Amino acid sequence: MKKLFPSFVVILLIMLMYSSCYYDNEENLYPNNTQPCDTSNVTYSQSIAPILAANCNICHSTVLHSGGWVTENYEGIKVLVNNGKLLPAVEWTGPVHMPKDGNKLPGCDLAKIRIWLNAGAPNN
Repeated sequence: MKKLFPSFVVILLIMLMYSSCYYDNEENLYPNNTQPCDTSNVTYSQSIAPILAANCNICHSTVLHSGGWVTENYEGIKVLVNNGKLLPAVEWTGPVHMPKDGNKLPGCDLAKIRIWLNAGAPNN
């Protein structure tokens, strides 16, 4: 038994060493991200609302309004736009990272949000 213990420890250390060598990269995190990003006609109703519905509205609805924020309608998201909290939260550059306990939004979605914000966040 005493002869097996050192071998077991060495094997365990080797396994831990190899399992700790993992690097996140966009290809591994978003394997189906092969479609080109179309940012030619970004509108609230066709581009931004679907992103919010897929990533935000589950927690920030008119029923739950987690954090006091609502993202399922234009009036609610406009509050976040006006106080400057939307972009830092979704880009993970501010103190709050959204979606909470989730992955950062794909680059294409972030690009659409930036374009919409730069256009003045119109309700179109």
